[in-house]
Amino acid sequence: MLNRIFKTILLGIFALVIATTFISCKKEKETIAVVIVQDGSGNAVPQARVILHANELKQSLYTYDPDDYANRSLDLLVKANLDTSYSPTGQYSDLFKAESTDNNGRVEFTLPLEMILNVSVLKVDGNDEYLGANIINIQKEKTTTQVVKLLNY
Repeated sequence: MLNRIFKTILLGIFALVIATTFISCKKEKETIAVVIVQDGSGNAVPQARVILHANELKQSLYTYDPDDYANRSLDLLVKANLDTSYSPTGQYSDLFKAESTDNNGRVEFTLPLEMILNVSVLKVDGNDEYLGANIINIQKEKTTTQVVKLLNY
């Protein structure tokens, strides 16, 4: 009799441990930011350089003068103009991710947290350069899409 009760209790504890393990191991979905770059007519722009950055720029991206900036690299331009913004606790974010769009004008970034980021875009087409900027509000465990239109393209 005692043996039967002991087996029942042991089986119940084992089932509880197994159930708890499967419930607690639920994998989180990825937090993804998708940026789509378009021209003024809404057509996709391939091979545009897209940068996500947490800090604002010291001066507007639209004041960029290609004649004064010989390197023509958006990465270097944005890094040189990032402003340092501190939170009330004295911390600051230096998040900086850069990729180029695919043939559909689309680029995807996987991020660790939800956040609001600045988006800067540069498309070099021969000697012509086209700029775009926007802000993206990335939601945790969701795919957030933002469209950036290039000026004069």
